[in-house]
Amino acid sequence: MEKTQALKDLLSQDSVLLDRLEQAVQLELREITDTPGFEAGLMLETVFGVSRTDILLGRTVSLDDGRREQLLTLVQGRKERRPLQYLLGSWEFYGRPFIVGEGVLIPRPDTEILAEQVLAGLEHVKAPRVLELCGGSGCLAVTVALERPDAEVWCVEKSEAAFSYLKRNNDALGAGVHILLGDALDTGCVEGDFDCILSNPPYLSDSDMRELEPEVRCEPAMALYGDADGLFFYRELTARWADRLRPGGLMAYEIGMGQQSQVAAIMQAAGLNTICQTMDYGGIIRVLTARA
Repeated sequence: MEKTQALKDLLSQDSVLLDRLEQAVQLELREITDTPGFEAGLMLETVFGVSRTDILLGRTVSLDDGRREQLLTLVQGRKERRPLQYLLGSWEFYGRPFIVGEGVLIPRPDTEILAEQVLAGLEHVKAPRVLELCGGSGCLAVTVALERPDAEVWCVEKSEAAFSYLKRNNDALGAGVHILLGDALDTGCVEGDFDCILSNPPYLSDSDMRELEPEVRCEPAMALYGDADGLFFYRELTARWADRLRPGGLMAYEIGMGQQSQVAAIMQAAGLNTICQTMDYGGIIRVLTARA
């Protein structure tokens, strides 16, 4: 039986077993993702408000036109290679839900490594003053603020579209981050010095941009492209902001694969020291930190 017809047949019923429905959705997604079970489960959890346990136990759920349409829309969107995160409208970062959609970079698990290193680096700093540049959805700044309620956290984002998500997430999670719509290259956008300046800047090169998966192409190029060699923002942010660190202050970056030597050299040239490298969950050096 044709895959789509199998799903539609199930959805034509008044009620359906969740495990059977998940299997039908998996069949739809198998050709476009390596994790069809994971994605199908998230879709059902979102549409029906159920848990993973409910699905595994084969709980029966009632169907109505709204749920049928919502699930079919999610499946069709993924088959068109739209990001699952955009379709769901929310994605977890550091155990919290962040609102995401068209126009903002999707939070990724590897970026949690940057949050962890920042929090570890500030562990013994009382009431730290923290600045995030190129804040996007706010997942980093909001996480730092919530994990360190004594911190004064600032976040700068240039894109109006991304800034709207930053504001919504800051408000929804009650983080109290001082958010600014401005250019991270403009050091006049915020006053004073900081115990930590962090950023997950655009770092993809020309060759990286040519090889992007269709889902990533849906994300804003402004949040991805770091000039021909991918290093533009590391050069500019470090040169402009390093002297705004307090003595012993931490500068922390997420970096692209293989960029550690060049970014470390940029940090050293700006007078930063004690450079540390941290790998992501895939064994790739993903975070560089240095001290003033």
